[in-house]
Amino acid sequence: MNILAVSAHPDDIEILCAGTLARYAQAGHQVTWVVFTDGSMGDVHIPPAQLARRRRRESQAAADLMGARLLWPGIRDEHAMPDAAQRRVMIDLLRTADPDVIITHSPNDYHPDHRAVSQLVFDSYFQKGLPHIPRQRRPACRFGHAQLYYMDNVAGIDFQPTEYVDVTPTMELKRRMLACHRSQFAALAELANTDLLEMIDTQARFRGMAAGCRYAEGFTRCDAFQRGLTTRVLP
Repeated sequence: MNILAVSAHPDDIEILCAGTLARYAQAGHQVTWVVFTDGSMGDVHIPPAQLARRRRRESQAAADLMGARLLWPGIRDEHAMPDAAQRRVMIDLLRTADPDVIITHSPNDYHPDHRAVSQLVFDSYFQKGLPHIPRQRRPACRFGHAQLYYMDNVAGIDFQPTEYVDVTPTMELKRRMLACHRSQFAALAELANTDLLEMIDTQARFRGMAAGCRYAEGFTRCDAFQRGLTTRVLP
């Protein structure tokens, strides 16, 4: 299968669904990541252009650890918008991946970029398979019913998983992937009093308690017309 994860920022995937993606990759599936914005506004000291270059390198390093393909459209950080221009970008990204499974942010997560990306993925889903959408750079992909999942909210706030993935076997790889994002560790400690590695361990352990395993990631399936499958596709 073609597995596509669409996140707003560098490190969102590593925090929220990297263990699941690693299980897909280890099972032989093709994994593609989209990091929609360039992460350039996430530090009060490093200039945006410099930070964007650094965060792209960090994301590529993390993707390489898993063997995933990274797509980087370079939308300005803090400026993701569910408008017509960015929808055209998202349609082309979905067409590039031609996904069987799509994982993206929950519509109610805390950050406006997360919510905008979630909306863009949902709104672009149908158009990815329509060949006559104007001004698209990529040809239409399969029109089939790719399953869309929403990944956990940051810190699990206001999110009730309906499906879990046991990521105990891939938890160490998830930590290594997140550790590639060195630019974020000092920034999050300074701005949000947050230790990223501690945060993902705590969240995965809590979800694991609910799922009956050591570590888990939680998801909800998007049930909407033309977006559902009758079988479970999460690993």
